[in-house]
Amino acid sequence: AFKIKRFPDGSVKKFKARFCARGDRQKEGIDFFETWAPVVQWSTIRIVMVLAATLNLHSVQCDVTAAFIHGRVPPDEEIYVHQPRGFKRGSGTEVLRLRRTLYGLRQSPRYFFKYFTERLVRQGLTPSLFDPCLFMTSSMIVIIYVDDILIYGKNVDEIDDFIRRMKTEDVALNKEGTAEGYLGVDIQRDGKQVTFTQVGLTKRIIDALGLNSKLSTAVATPADKAALGRDLDGQPASGNVNYASVIGMLLYLGHSRPDIAFATHQCARYTFAPKQSHEDALRRIGRYLKGTLENGLILNPSDELKIDCYPDADFAGLWTRDDKQDPHCVRSRTGYVICLSDCPVLWISKLQTEIALSTMEAEYVALSASCRDLFPLIDVTKEICSAFSLILPDKT
Repeated sequence: AFKIKRFPDGSVKKFKARFCARGDRQKEGIDFFETWAPVVQWSTIRIVMVLAATLNLHSVQCDVTAAFIHGRVPPDEEIYVHQPRGFKRGSGTEVLRLRRTLYGLRQSPRYFFKYFTERLVRQGLTPSLFDPCLFMTSSMIVIIYVDDILIYGKNVDEIDDFIRRMKTEDVALNKEGTAEGYLGVDIQRDGKQVTFTQVGLTKRIIDALGLNSKLSTAVATPADKAALGRDLDGQPASGNVNYASVIGMLLYLGHSRPDIAFATHQCARYTFAPKQSHEDALRRIGRYLKGTLENGLILNPSDELKIDCYPDADFAGLWTRDDKQDPHCVRSRTGYVICLSDCPVLWISKLQTEIALSTMEAEYVALSASCRDLFPLIDVTKEICSAFSLILPDKT
């Protein structure tokens, strides 16, 4: 398999070639069992970056060369593959038994995660109780997103020493500079201020929507004031836009653009049966992005270490947009933002699953939903603060 890996701005980073296994031919319960492997939550990444800016920590981004090949296949599992083209042993009819995992195997992510985390623990790092991809010591933080590793430390020498020690554990960590460009997001740090932008992805969204001509003008807001309804009797979508693909890109763009969360969620609800009105709403988001191409999320932590949560609810917001006899139209919307040191680390906009019978009930449902995210974030933040001898006030 051949692949081009790119930087956030779309420029070529490296050319990759891999020998892959045919995972599509594996049968569950025979060729593989558990396959899941966790990845770090974006809220955890933002919390770490806010605290790193406060503590003035140094950052280094690493990746693992041929990551999945590090994973070991347990002795009791038998996995066979054909010999690759151009490689011949014996008469050429023999097959190979894998002792390590290959790209393409269903269980490769899980076995690599197990292999890598075991070696982190050996090097004295402690896994978080609340995020399995967060590891800490009293002077260093390691974040794992498959084979993309982000390391924060009090000094560069300690980080370099850690990378050397990991190489003795048969884990080839390659430095790729600072946190800039992590997971496709351009991250710039200037003193305590951290800026997230995704200009390359934004341009691809604009191109996918056909808005790259000068005739397409920008708009001031990503959505109309009125909520976007089902429009059951409306005209079908033109099909000129790959609706699902654009929605996927917008959802990932949301890591640096909380301002499009509401508009994106409205459009995402109709991914499988969009109407022309939904397609127009999608283009409106693109026109908004065209006028705010260089914008992104700015984290500028205050001196006070605190966590704030701002929940709200829109009671029966679809009442005038859909059939009044349809219970769907009276569902309320939950929205909330959770901030650490006045920096947003998590934001949500979604419909409530139950029907609230009053504005007060809708507000309580939104408050309950926000607490389900707030309390774990408080625990993660306290855990990191404890490792670095910081004190998070009990009142948040």
